[in-house]
Amino acid sequence: MKYCFDTSALIDLGERHYPKHLKVFKPIWDYLYLGIKAGEIISVDCVEIELQKKADKWREEFLGYARPMFQISESVEKEYAGVIREIEARSEFKTNKHRGRFMTGADPWIIALARNIGKCTVVSAETKTLTEYGLGYVCDTLGVKHNNLLQFFEANNIGV
Repeated sequence: MKYCFDTSALIDLGERHYPKHLKVFKPIWDYLYLGIKAGEIISVDCVEIELQKKADKWREEFLGYARPMFQISESVEKEYAGVIREIEARSEFKTNKHRGRFMTGADPWIIALARNIGKCTVVSAETKTLTEYGLGYVCDTLGVKHNNLLQFFEANNIGV
């Protein structure tokens, strides 16, 4: 199983809830870095760009190690176009102030990468509703598997 990480999940890991420098979180970071090295934990280049918007020690260190996880390809670009067409065509996706943010950010690219790979779960910390274009709800609506960080930890027995 591959996991495609959203910016929100990476920020929650490194800055908000599971800082790397605390030994109690070592199993999480060991798993994450091994998964990146093995190509099982991936993301899109847009997430790397979003992380680069704020310069701090954790982000610089993380991006230095994790650069191989950030991908883009012609097939992902084609899938992205399909994701956008589907969102524009489906009645569940209302036009509102959240739609523009969603459509111009990394989220549709993450969905496209997960769909392009197949058997890939999107991991995010997003808790917004479908009306607010929360990534988890959009994934569910489009038939893409989604986990929050705790579900990811449990599914992979991290810290057990």
